[in-house]
Amino acid sequence: MQNELLPRIIVEREADWIRVQGNSDAALQSALEARLSALPGGSKGDAARRVRPALEERLKALQARMWEMAKPNLRVNGFNYEDFVETTEPFDEHLDRDIWSVNTERVNWETKVVERRRVKAGEVANLLDDLELRRDAATWAPSAEDLEQEKSTARPIRPEDVPPPPRHAEVLETWGKTVANFSNLATIAPEQLARAERVQAVQEEIARLP
Repeated sequence: MQNELLPRIIVEREADWIRVQGNSDAALQSALEARLSALPGGSKGDAARRVRPALEERLKALQARMWEMAKPNLRVNGFNYEDFVETTEPFDEHLDRDIWSVNTERVNWETKVVERRRVKAGEVANLLDDLELRRDAATWAPSAEDLEQEKSTARPIRPEDVPPPPRHAEVLETWGKTVANFSNLATIAPEQLARAERVQAVQEEIARLP
């Protein structure tokens, strides 16, 4: 029970007191983990797993009792802390309703997202199937019956159906001149060879003269 002769601890804002509570709770939890780490197998071992639930439950009860006992010794924002809690409680309830409203909206949006994902997945699958069909149609290969029909209806290609290549007439003219030159060369080649032999014989006779 509070001693009325002792002054209360003054805290400017409730957020400061909540921060103190958070730091103290973290320190107590760290101390608990250190104790559990000292057991055989460490904080993750079988021994720690057996005693952890009971120790955590006792620690939570101790923390709740400790903060409850601290209320009569605090003044927050000019109010006794127990009066401050009662004064701000309606606002906390309003905040709680807002939180529930936001949570409901979040659930609704998550439901919509899941539904859209399900629908879009089906649409994407249908689109892929359609693309596969279009690709198969674009790369269609004729069947054996189509090949037979094409062979039976195909007209044989005649020489006159083939268009002449570019500069066909010029090529024919050049070829004719080339053949004529070869024919002329075949005619005069023996004469030129005989003349060359006679010239060589004369040169040899001259070389033998004293």
